[in-house]
Amino acid sequence: MKNILSLVVISTTLIGCATTTSMSIKEKNNAYVSYIVDENLSSKDKIRGFKFDSWNTLSDNYLIITGVRKKNYLIEIKKRCYDLRLSNNIKLNRSSSMALYNRKDSISLISQKSRDSISPRGEISQKCYIHSIYPISNIQSDYLVNIGKSSKKES
Repeated sequence: MKNILSLVVISTTLIGCATTTSMSIKEKNNAYVSYIVDENLSSKDKIRGFKFDSWNTLSDNYLIITGVRKKNYLIEIKKRCYDLRLSNNIKLNRSSSMALYNRKDSISLISQKSRDSISPRGEISQKCYIHSIYPISNIQSDYLVNIGKSSKKES
């Protein structure tokens, strides 16, 4: 575990020093796939007792969701979920109130209506099916969030 933590810190530092411009979405997605393989993350069929708290978008294919007990999960979307990275709100569509399933459940993007609109609720713009669910640590979550972000410091 100590070696993994050291590797993550060194990798983050090297990426931060080498990065001067943002990565494309395709490059980010390739980096997420590489990270999943390199870290030997294994997909879970379901998360039992998951209560949604927050989320962080990575690209139109990946996001991180966090449960109320601060457990993080890297979610891979089955097909590209257009505008996921631009969305302000999401809704989890579950087939069971007791679990979140891959290949069965989905995420809906909720677009906000204009300020002039009478209805305060947003509209569901599309449904994106979950392909894989990977449990991740807080350190892994921080690392994934920072992939492709440009560095403003010189190392």
